[in-house]
Amino acid sequence: MKLRLGKVDKEILEELVFKKLGARRRDIVLGPSFGEDAGVVKSDSRLIVSSCDPITGASERIGWLSVHINANDVAVCGGRPVWFSPIILLSRDADRVELERIVSDIHNACVELGVGVVTGHTEVAPNISHSIVCGFMMGPLVSGKPIRSGGGRPGDLIAMSKTAGIEGTAILARDFKERLKDRVSKEVLEKAERYYEKISVVSEALKLARMGVVTAMHDPTEGGVLGGVYELAEASNTSFIIYEDKIPVSVETRQICNALGCDPLKLISSGVLLACVSKKNMKRIEKLGFNVIGELRERKMPSILMRSDKTEEKITGQVLDELWRIYEES
Repeated sequence: MKLRLGKVDKEILEELVFKKLGARRRDIVLGPSFGEDAGVVKSDSRLIVSSCDPITGASERIGWLSVHINANDVAVCGGRPVWFSPIILLSRDADRVELERIVSDIHNACVELGVGVVTGHTEVAPNISHSIVCGFMMGPLVSGKPIRSGGGRPGDLIAMSKTAGIEGTAILARDFKERLKDRVSKEVLEKAERYYEKISVVSEALKLARMGVVTAMHDPTEGGVLGGVYELAEASNTSFIIYEDKIPVSVETRQICNALGCDPLKLISSGVLLACVSKKNMKRIEKLGFNVIGELRERKMPSILMRSDKTEEKITGQVLDELWRIYEES
């Protein structure tokens, strides 16, 4: 069976991947599991959070994205990102200018977050169409305990920061500029390209981690806000209901998505932070700019996206990111 583009399905991960995780070790506090953003190991008396992710869906700012995407994953688990290691795989067409741009973006993003580069690897690789950066981030736990994507409970409210499709908006504005220039204004495209600067959720994630009010946090990437909520609910062994008209979508994202015929709720959304919180604690995080978009429910109930026209869209599996669909169609 040929695998589809994007993240591998949960069932295949459980059948083929999660059963082959090497030696069992007592110092692994949080290991691989569907929907979890990071892992946690114990070193002496310290807990260290780590995450690894490649940048495959973008061709621009890949060094910048690699640092921030991996830092986000560490932060939503309650860790402070401090150590980064990149693997830079350059395409055959890459030159010195491209390599310098990638490493400069890595350097600048790390300086912004107070992160140091520990080690890495750089090579020109055969059989890839564009350069790829695979990142590995580590940092000490700063919350009282690791914050899991799987910590949510039925009745918890689902809240999100910022607006849907942040990373996807930036990628589409750059990679599909020629296709969009006659459908979207130059001003909108220029503003959308700057959405790369909104990618980090480290600050808000660490604030919530130190407050100790969230039951779960998740960094929605592929599959967008809808895919992120699905992963969070699956990890928490719950279902969910979320409401389209409660999910903020920026003007730039809306216009670009309309021009390309894609759903902003299913567009890669690094830069958004999903958090689960009890109703009594919701006011504390609303002050940080979070919006309630729905609620976790008992597992036996269906997972539903309530559209703005009041129709119900049942979510029965992982969400294919609109970015992959557009690339395939192109």
